[in-house]
Amino acid sequence: MGHWMARGQKSFLLVVENGYDSKGKRNRKTKTIKIEDPKILNSVRKREKYLSQQLLMFEMEVTSGEYISPEKTTFESFANEYKERILYKKFAHRTSEMHESHIKNYILPAIGHRRLDQIKTMHIVDFMDSLEKDGIRKDGKPGGLSSSTRYDIFKVIKAMFKVAVKQWKLIKVDPTEDLDPPSVETKEMQFYDSEAAKECIEALYQIDIMWRLYFLGAMIGGLRRAEGLAFEWHLDVDWDAGGFYVNRSIPKTIEGKPLIKDPKSKKSKRFVKMPDWYMEELEKYYKMWKKEKLRLGDAWEGGEHQYIFHSGKGKPYYYTTPTAKWSKFTKKYGLKKIRLHELRHTMVTLLIEAGANYRAIQERVGHASYRTTFDRYGHVTKKLADETAELFNNFDPKKRYGQ
Repeated sequence: MGHWMARGQKSFLLVVENGYDSKGKRNRKTKTIKIEDPKILNSVRKREKYLSQQLLMFEMEVTSGEYISPEKTTFESFANEYKERILYKKFAHRTSEMHESHIKNYILPAIGHRRLDQIKTMHIVDFMDSLEKDGIRKDGKPGGLSSSTRYDIFKVIKAMFKVAVKQWKLIKVDPTEDLDPPSVETKEMQFYDSEAAKECIEALYQIDIMWRLYFLGAMIGGLRRAEGLAFEWHLDVDWDAGGFYVNRSIPKTIEGKPLIKDPKSKKSKRFVKMPDWYMEELEKYYKMWKKEKLRLGDAWEGGEHQYIFHSGKGKPYYYTTPTAKWSKFTKKYGLKKIRLHELRHTMVTLLIEAGANYRAIQERVGHASYRTTFDRYGHVTKKLADETAELFNNFDPKKRYGQ
């Protein structure tokens, strides 16, 4: 049951009675709207029709439980609704986890107690400044948060206020609207040059064939950690073409089960041609894999799946296992310390050294655009830089004119 009443020349109050709450108090929701169109405002018939429509829509919001009252709504209560209705529905699982962590650890302790409609731009400015101060980190390390973490937190709070203003219309002004995100310090990209890559490959031939093939897939094929984990023999290996189809990824393990997702972008779905010697090794491993599956019999835990890289009984590895394995491997064999993901950088760097076309590299690495590849890998290795500079020694006037 609802009604409306005038509150001013252009302002009207919508009122909806929706029974009683658990304490026996009348559940009464109100919403103020304004009519700016003079054609509606100055016509009794059009005005009443418009207000009746708005009231009906408001009643539907209230009775369905979708209406969130902005009056006295704290940022924390809004954040709870945001987590329930937006996170894990709009964003990927890992992104949603990152959002939820930043909301819990940093955003709510700072502004959760404030009324949503009373949060000003300076509150956000002060909050962002506080993230640079010593003692803010949850891991106990000295100093403030890194520039990349502060940038991520800013993106989270920006996304939340966008929902509050544009989607749910809880408030009219976005306090983050005119704020620039924190600048992110560019970290020097790590990779293996051709000599270090050869040293790494030699060490890989000292370990188990499965992990050797997995790591070589990253170094030579540019495979992301999650992409390699999702590979299955019958779905992704093309023996005739000599390579892999990248169609899925496992970015997360939830309650012991792999979260299987499509790749990051359409370009991430791709075919990766591998060298003949790699495919020969892969075929050798496939024969070993089939024998082991047959030996396990009823103990096989992979079901109908045929995961290439599995933990022993057919189930794919926990999503962080390759990272831990890589770290132990590089330490054991005294290799230059780079992250597992930086094996992708290694592949691109080696291709650049070899003079490969950037568009061909883009296709192999699975970037959404050629621009991404060029911007991210527009550097050259020291070896390539030295070779390029050496070309200009031919122009040395002392050599040309015998001076």
